[in-house]
Amino acid sequence: MIMKLTSLAHFLGGALTALTTVKFPVLGSIMVVLFIIYEVNEDWHLSNKAFKDILEFMVGVYVSATAMLAWGLIC
Repeated sequence: MIMKLTSLAHFLGGALTALTTVKFPVLGSIMVVLFIIYEVNEDWHLSNKAFKDILEFMVGVYVSATAMLAWGLIC
């Protein structure tokens, strides 16, 4: 159950980042970089395969950006 909640949180974080990037591109870029730095740092200390967390985050970014393109929110 906890793994599913963390996966959902990573996905939603990516979605929020994509939404933020539409209005504030620099802030969205900073959010991506900070998330990756956080995950890599956590992986160095816990060896918990951070690439999975980063993948979930990026899937959230991709799905949200694709949905926004489909709905015509961004061009």
